Amino acid sequence: MSIFSVLKQIERNLESFTKAEKSVANYVLGNPAQVMEMTTKELAAASQSSEAAVMRFCKRIGIQSFKVMKLELAKELHTKGDGIPEIVDSPFQLEDDPKLIIQKVMFNTIQALQNTEKMLSVKSVSKAIDQLDQAERIFAYGVGGSSVVVRDFTQKLLRINVNVFRSDDSHLQMTMTANATNKDVVFVVSTSGKTKEVVDLLTIAKKRGVTCILLTQNGASPARRLADLVLTMSEEEHNLRIGTMTARIAQMAVIDALYIGLCSKRGQEVFERIVDTHEAVQHLKK
Repeated sequence: MSIFSVLKQIERNLESFTKAEKSVANYVLGNPAQVMEMTTKELAAASQSSEAAVMRFCKRIGIQSFKVMKLELAKELHTKGDGIPEIVDSPFQLEDDPKLIIQKVMFNTIQALQNTEKMLSVKSVSKAIDQLDQAERIFAYGVGGSSVVVRDFTQKLLRINVNVFRSDDSHLQMTMTANATNKDVVFVVSTSGKTKEVVDLLTIAKKRGVTCILLTQNGASPARRLADLVLTMSEEEHNLRIGTMTARIAQMAVIDALYIGLCSKRGQEVFERIVDTHEAVQHLKK
């Protein structure tokens, strides 16, 4: 059963909406059943906004049209209370027992993946694959929890003989970026898009004329404004969190999609590389 939630997406992105979009959001949150029967014009009037604001609002939560949003609302309201116990669909608590912890982790992970699938633009993913394929060199960068995702992406790209460079040292990464050219690509993963090191690195890359691809959560951020191409995942976690869990899983899924897309684009030679690297590593296991 799908657990994509329009209402939760609205709640999570509430602070990132413009004033007009927030008016629409608050009206939808307070009157979801009525909104299902409305036209764009009627919702604009009821929320004291505009039809343009309604359309922007839909796209902000990963839905391409008002009609689709009403369909998603209808599905959510129809299935509300069925299948998913409310206690599972709730924040982690110190008194949670291991069984409930497992249920919550699994539920949140599946929800994050489904939300990101709704949010992610196929056109942007296709363009990112093309840019990565054409790049002479790829400089991959991430800070903190995002660095784990970047390390995984780097390992995958090295297996298919892609010239990719990564460092956990921000000074060294900045040095590499300063030597990049317009034939290269800087690929950055940042959950918030607000990390100072990420913003500084993207600023240098832009001055060098380097193509910048950013994987980040939905919502306005300094990094998003600097990137040439943004791959948007749903906003599952905020500044205060136990750890980057669902965000990391969603990021890894996007990374895997880029990797498989790149493999498909490069054809049979890629699989020969994978076999060769696999056999090379097997010698270490003897």
